[in-house]
Amino acid sequence: MKRWSIRDVARVAGVSPATVSRVLNNNPSVAPDLARRVHEAVRTLEGGPAVPRRILVAMPRRLETYEPDPMGGAFYGQVLTGLHQVFQEAGHDLALLPYNPDDGAEAVIRVQQDRADALVLIGADASEELAREAQRQSLPVIVIDRHVRGVDSVISDNLGGSEEVTAHVLRQGYRRLAFVSESFADPSFAARRQGFERAVAESGIPEIDVRQYELGFAWSDAPAVVEELCRAFRPPFAIVAANDMTALHLLGILKAKGLSIPDDVGLAGFDDIAQAGRVDPPLTTVRVDKLEMGRLAARRVLERLEVADLLPVTITMHVAVMERASTALQTVLQGTRQEG
Repeated sequence: MKRWSIRDVARVAGVSPATVSRVLNNNPSVAPDLARRVHEAVRTLEGGPAVPRRILVAMPRRLETYEPDPMGGAFYGQVLTGLHQVFQEAGHDLALLPYNPDDGAEAVIRVQQDRADALVLIGADASEELAREAQRQSLPVIVIDRHVRGVDSVISDNLGGSEEVTAHVLRQGYRRLAFVSESFADPSFAARRQGFERAVAESGIPEIDVRQYELGFAWSDAPAVVEELCRAFRPPFAIVAANDMTALHLLGILKAKGLSIPDDVGLAGFDDIAQAGRVDPPLTTVRVDKLEMGRLAARRVLERLEVADLLPVTITMHVAVMERASTALQTVLQGTRQEG
């Protein structure tokens, strides 16, 4: 295995990664003195131990609302654990960089100052500008939970998973459905909304009453939305939430109003965070393998550190519906018929 990356050589030689790339590709435009320094740096690195790389993980600051403990959080904490496992085994260092996705240029400057050897961008609102700027600077980069065209990405099957869980809710007998999301603009949530709509359209069931609501990222409108749903729908009705955190937030509000889950309201989420299986009743959701999402991203970064000119890939991970008691309306109905 090669013991160095272009950025390692650039650091030892005191030149830019672009200069190293030109020298290694025998570009005659490089001054002889610079070419000599590059070749000497390569020989130095070849004869020494494998060089630890500094991998920078950039996380939007808003995720701190969800996961104040980055390595123990519900979703991205598991992704980080997967990243850490692979990079630690390879002998590389991992550093976290909280940033505001709207501050693209400033974030790029901070990445440069951190002298990163590779960049991992986490989050559905990860900065596309930052990803593309890192790529222009020949910095290996991958985006997790968002597809960026022309940049390595790892995503889950948001559309397919939402379509499957909505179809499950319909099979349970619910005919009044609401899709509830923090934001319709978020790329992952937008795909899940599309999957919800597709499942309803392709169900072949007539007269399904459908509503859609945005809650805001702090769920600020959640109580008002629940009130509106209770006025618009008579029980039983179902809520398909864009993620588990939203579903669990709604669960508390619904139970406080005295509504029974799943008798009055069916509830489904997405992500299968640890809390989803521990609440009462356990939450029907879509399982995303968050650890493997991190591992896949880390392995791709290692590949790109070895071979800089790989064509970008988008890895779409399969998901699985976890059917639990929060949508078990058929079980309730069957018990009622048996009692009668």
